Amino acid sequence: MPSTRGAEPTSLDRVFDQSIGRERILAAAVTIVATRGFGACTVREVAEAAGIKAPGLYSHFRSKEEILTEAVSRVLADFTENAAAVGDGTPEEELRDTVRRHVLYQIENVHLARVADMLLDTASAGDFVSHEDYDRLLEQQRDYLELLGRRVAAYAPKLPAPEVDIVTMAILAMCDRVAIWYDADSALTPDDVAELHWRLARRMLAD
Repeated sequence: MPSTRGAEPTSLDRVFDQSIGRERILAAAVTIVATRGFGACTVREVAEAAGIKAPGLYSHFRSKEEILTEAVSRVLADFTENAAAVGDGTPEEELRDTVRRHVLYQIENVHLARVADMLLDTASAGDFVSHEDYDRLLEQQRDYLELLGRRVAAYAPKLPAPEVDIVTMAILAMCDRVAIWYDADSALTPDDVAELHWRLARRMLAD
C-alpha cells in the first residue's frame, strides 16, 4: 500500500493534517477509497497506510464506518467550500465562477473528487456506512446541487423550474466527468478546460 502522501499530497494535506494520528487515518481511508473502492477500505488496510497498528485505530474511531463517514464528509465539505466560494457578483459571474471552480477542483484534486463521485455513483457505498450516515452524506451532495440550481435559475430567470433542474443536472454531470478524461499532457490547460465548460453551460441556457 502506497503512502497517503503519494499521488496527491497537496490536496490531501489541505483537507487532513497528517501530522496528527486521527487525520492520518482519514487521509489513508480517502486514498484507499479513491484508488481501490469502498470495499477495499478495511481496518487493516487503513491502519497499514496510516502507519499504525490496527488496534491503535480504535483509539481514534469506534469503527471503520465512522472513519469512512468522517473522511467522505470532509471531502464533500472541501469540494463545496471551493466550488461555491464566490463573492457578491452578478448572476453570470457567480454561475461562471461556480462552473469553473467545479471543473478545476476535479482536475486539481483527482483523489478527493473521485471519492465524492464514487459515493454518488456507487449504490453499494451505502453498504459500508450506516443508512443514517449515508443519507447525511448524500444530503451534503444535495446541498451543492441546490446551490448550483439557484445560480442557474438566477442566471436564466425565465427558464421554467423543471428545465432548471435538468440543466443543473447536466452541468453537474459534465463538470464531474472532467477528471476521467482530462490528460495533464493535453494542449489544453486546466483553465482552458474550465472556460470551455462555462461556454458549454452558457449555451445550454441560451434563449
